[in-house]
Formats: sequence, C-alpha cells, structure tokens
Amino acid sequence: MRTPTIALAVPFAAAAVLAAAALAAREPRAALASEGIRLTAGVTAPRSGAELEGTWTITIREDGRLQLNLSHETSTWGRGIDRADLQGLSDDAVGAATSTPVAFRIQRDAGVFDMEGAFRERRGAGHFRFHPNRGFATTLRSLGVAGADQATDRDLMNLALADASEANVRALMALDLGSIDLEELVELSIFNVTPEYVREMRSLGIQGTSTVREMVELRIHGISVDYVRELESIGYRGLDRRQLLDMGIHGVTVERVRELQALGYRDLPARQLVDLSIHGVTPEYIRELRAAGFEELTPEALVEMRIHGVTPRMVRELEALGYRDLTRRQLLDMGIHGVTPEFIREVREAGFQDLTPETLVRMRIHGIGSDYVRRPRGE
Repeated sequence: MRTPTIALAVPFAAAAVLAAAALAAREPRAALASEGIRLTAGVTAPRSGAELEGTWTITIREDGRLQLNLSHETSTWGRGIDRADLQGLSDDAVGAATSTPVAFRIQRDAGVFDMEGAFRERRGAGHFRFHPNRGFATTLRSLGVAGADQATDRDLMNLALADASEANVRALMALDLGSIDLEELVELSIFNVTPEYVREMRSLGIQGTSTVREMVELRIHGISVDYVRELESIGYRGLDRRQLLDMGIHGVTVERVRELQALGYRDLPARQLVDLSIHGVTPEYIRELRAAGFEELTPEALVEMRIHGVTPRMVRELEALGYRDLTRRQLLDMGIHGVTPEFIREVREAGFQDLTPETLVRMRIHGIGSDYVRRPRGE
C-alpha cells in the first residue's frame, strides 16, 4: 500500500480532497465532489481484472459502530462495520483533533479494500482500491451458486462490501431457499439477508420465507426480527408476510401502535392500522381532534375525516369565523365540497354574512364560488 502524502497541517476537508486527488489524477474522466467530508467519485468502467476505485467516508453511529459509506461510479453503498474489521487503523488516528493521514484495509473472502485518506475528530474520508479475489468465484461455483463463473469484479466487490463469506454462503445454500444464482446471492448479501435472519424469521412462524425474493423483500421494507417480536409483545401475533410488508411499507411502527392503544384503539386489525397510516391518521391528529371536541371517533370515522380534509386546523379556523359546535357530518360535507375558511372569508367580503354551513355547501354544489359572488349585482 502506498504511503499517504497528506500533511498534518492541512485542514480536514482539504485533506479528504487530497486523499482522493490521486484517483482523479490517474483517471482524467473521474469527477470528485466534496461537501464537508462527503465525497463521491465517478470512474470509467473497469476492465476485467482491473482494480476498482472510489471514495469512502466513515462516521461514528449512535450505537457506537462505524458507518462506512463507499461510492463507486454512480453507486453509493453504506453499512455498519465493526472497528476490528479496519486493519491498520488506530484509535488515536480516528480520534485525532487535527487532520491525520491514515492507511488501512478491509479483508473479505471476495477481495480486499485498500483505504487511504484522513481522519479528524472521529470522521474520516478518502479513496479506496478494491482488489478482487477471483478464487472466490470458484468457491461459489463449488457451493452450487449458478452463474458464479460469470462473476465480474464488480460482483465480487458487491459481495465483499456485504461481507459475503464462504461460511455464510454455505449456510444460505442449506436453507431450502431454492436454487440461488449469482445475482440472487448479491441481492441477499447487499440487503443483509443472513442465515441467522432466515432462521429467526422462520422460527417466529412467518409464512412466505421460502424463496430468495420473499426474504429480500422483507429486508428491503425493514421487517426485522426485532420488529416482529415487538409487535408480538403488544398483541400482534401470527401476522403473515403480506401483513408485515404492508405495515412496514406504510410506516406502521411499534411506537405508533402503542400510542394508538394508549388512546383507546386496542385490538385493531393489521389492515386497519395500515389504513390509518396510509391516510395520515396519527396519534397527534387524534389528540388534536379530541381537543377540538371530537371524542370517541371510530377508526373508520377518523379515516373519512382525513380523506376529506377535515383537520384540527380547519376546525379551529371555522370556530374563529363563528362556526362552533359543528357536527362531524357538517364538517365532512364542508370538506367534501370545498367549503374552506378561505372560501367563507371571500363570500363575506362580497357581502354575504352569516351563511349556515348547509347554505355554504349548497353554494359550492351549484358552482357558486368566490368569483361569482364578487360580480356586481345584475350581471
């Protein structure tokens, strides 16, 4: 590995640029942009057997692990990584108060990443070279991975990024996920579908975990083992894969379900939780409607009000205009037909005062808008 040529006196952001400058110099078409310590680089497509190059950043996550982000060509990849995986990187360099040059490597079965750059105050940036291990493709073929003979260096880099080891691949192949080809193995690795994840999801009784596509889809939408277990702890047992996916896709978090339960909405079916989330019926929305006088609304009523634009703000503005103690039906009719506070103010400015909610709704139904009421009488 070459010795980095970054001077200690160089400010960190500049050091990060210098650390990657050699990449741009070696490849005239490379583009390097810097924003703080975030670096991205584009390089021409590598020849078979050529080293792959790009840029990296490392920060410290809240859980104490390192967040490694790599950029290559137009792709960016990020993942948590253990400190022990960064061979040759000292704690002193990571925590240095001034910009400090570093050189370290990440060793994987599919290849090696040689990293150069700089760290300051537990943030690092620079450029990398990936050296593929072509022998790993032979190993994959021996394990039964279809198409392993056609593995490109980019495929090997993706597998190395995701730490797809021989042991993990062997375990995945033994889990009855059907035949696994190279493209599917890359997907499993990128989305962190580990043998442990597959086994634990199956142990929880989740149906629909028998193919690569099913497992990847669960991971893509954030259906973790912890998520399933937490849902079980608050009463949602026996959910199938489709229900879990709908809940994950539409942002039904465990925290939100707990808040809804605290508001009295217990034992709601999974489908109803999804409907509430789709239409923006949040615990905060419910609390604000209650503060406006609407207690004990059913989930169906809440969704209907949300669909037709009945918001706590609308209720407050109508009250300020003198429309107090409106029923839910009146508010729905006003929302459905576009009787907004703005519309009421406009018709009042045109001389129409003290109109009932029903009259305002009829005006809208018959196309009597603010432009019409502003016309001079007799037109």
